[in-house]
Amino acid sequence: MTRHAQARLLTGRVLILGANALAGATTRNLIEVGIGSVQVVDESDGALKEVTLNVAQTTATGLDTKFSTCSYEFGSDALESLVAEFDVVVDSAEDWQHKLLMSDICMSTGKPLIHAGVIGFRFHIYSMLPGKSACLRCALPMIGIDEVPLEPPDSGMFRPVSELVGAWQAIETVKLIGGLGATQGNELFKFDCLSGEFEVVRGLDPQRDCPDCQ
Repeated sequence: MTRHAQARLLTGRVLILGANALAGATTRNLIEVGIGSVQVVDESDGALKEVTLNVAQTTATGLDTKFSTCSYEFGSDALESLVAEFDVVVDSAEDWQHKLLMSDICMSTGKPLIHAGVIGFRFHIYSMLPGKSACLRCALPMIGIDEVPLEPPDSGMFRPVSELVGAWQAIETVKLIGGLGATQGNELFKFDCLSGEFEVVRGLDPQRDCPDCQ
């Protein structure tokens, strides 16, 4: 990694939506590579405390990343002001309505969103880049998801899957902040951990008839 990329990482600011095992995995990886600051936001104070404990117990001491948590009501106008303060937003939320809301906010503020959708042993990763990518509301129907669940899933994520997805989201975040490698703004990666099937969906460009994409 070049000195320039390292310098960018040291000053990089990442906001993570949702306090759960996936957020913990992403946070730990970002801390290990030396991201400047990471903040996890969620509506539940209890979930935020669990993530804080998880990160403290499993991350090496003496690292310089500033880690914090913040409780926010996702429907509030203050959330958009918060997002504007960060370089990249990572979507670790389990509630699909929160995911869609964050897509709207990121498109409005021009902030990249590293989205992940996890269902059992299957997951997809989408780096949404305003101006280069379709918004999440447009991208999901393009990959065959016409309706998202109205309620969060009853069961949590399978821990090994959340660790894998968290590592992938951290890599995409590092690439964006550090200016490393290629950015897959119009591509979505799908993986089935049970079958081993891997698919790349391309052509997820901004839609002309969508005000959020433009």
